[in-house]
Amino acid sequence: MIIRLSRLEMAILVVAAVALMSSRCWAIFVGLGPSEDDWGVKYDVAVTQADQDNLNVVFTLADEGRLKPFWKLELISMSKPPENQGSLMYDMRSPFELKPIADGRRAGQVQIRKEFADSAMIRILTLTVDGQRQTQHAAYFDIPLNKYLKKAPGVGSPLASPPASKSRN
Repeated sequence: MIIRLSRLEMAILVVAAVALMSSRCWAIFVGLGPSEDDWGVKYDVAVTQADQDNLNVVFTLADEGRLKPFWKLELISMSKPPENQGSLMYDMRSPFELKPIADGRRAGQVQIRKEFADSAMIRILTLTVDGQRQTQHAAYFDIPLNKYLKKAPGVGSPLASPPASKSRN
């Protein structure tokens, strides 16, 4: 049996299929606010100078805490939204690939340009919070990178201007 559809029927069928499939494709992320213990996540962040324009960010994970298991761990920097739009875009986005190290912890490293360092965040994405599976959305927890920039030796704020030199005339 051969089923023949007119062009209009075929167009309606395609539009319906796309509409039904797209409802499954929308990603909804809900931000987790700050907590006293950072959601039980035990981690360490080290920022070092890679070269004149780049920084190395090393994330060492000891325990995933109440967000276990992580779905994705990435370093992101969001662009500043234009005044007329409410959307945000990434300036940069790099995933951490965590690998086991000698003491049983896992660590990963990402390089970031200095121009994005002040607005960069380490984003933890998870589908489980406090052992409960998130069925309607994924949750994320952001760790701002700028609090680790001040501790790093030789790494100042990338946007800070060098001190003005005094000249004698």
